[in-house]
Amino acid sequence: MKTVTTNTVPEKFRLPRGILWGWLICGVMDISAAFISAYIQAGRTPFLLLQGVAGALLGPATFKGGLASAALGLAMHFSVAFTVTVIFYGLSRRFPILLRWGGVPAGLVYGAGVYFFMTCGVLPLMIELKLLYLTGYVRPPPPALGLPQFFIHLFCVGLPIALAVRWFSPRSAAGLTAGPGPVTTGAR
Repeated sequence: MKTVTTNTVPEKFRLPRGILWGWLICGVMDISAAFISAYIQAGRTPFLLLQGVAGALLGPATFKGGLASAALGLAMHFSVAFTVTVIFYGLSRRFPILLRWGGVPAGLVYGAGVYFFMTCGVLPLMIELKLLYLTGYVRPPPPALGLPQFFIHLFCVGLPIALAVRWFSPRSAAGLTAGPGPVTTGAR
């Protein structure tokens, strides 16, 4: 007798494939580029870089945390990648022109926007928040991410997210008649 397996997760609770693939590709490409950039620019190992990411929450104690703080840094990195992917997905549903415009221009513009939001908003805010819960924390000068980070955000954050969301978007929902990705009739 043949058994048929069915997916028991209701459609409305499934993670859209555009979000899943955009998140994973963005997360892996961004952290890989950050590892390479940190090593070339400052000789920092991936382990130290991940601990530095965790330092946004832990402050200077992050470098005493060993593997746990590096794992926290990796989790934080992928959390941010997931968040920016979900935001682009939501924007593309609200403004389908992002998909009709094409993945490349939309992705590059979105990557630049993420870079400026992180540089001008998130990083300075993290400094101010650390002053609230870390005793003896001295306010450092605002970090400057620089040109390499700008290009990493363009090509390793915005571009893979936009291309993945566009690839897995229903053609009819985006107003597209042809293009990459599967042609579907329903929303994912």
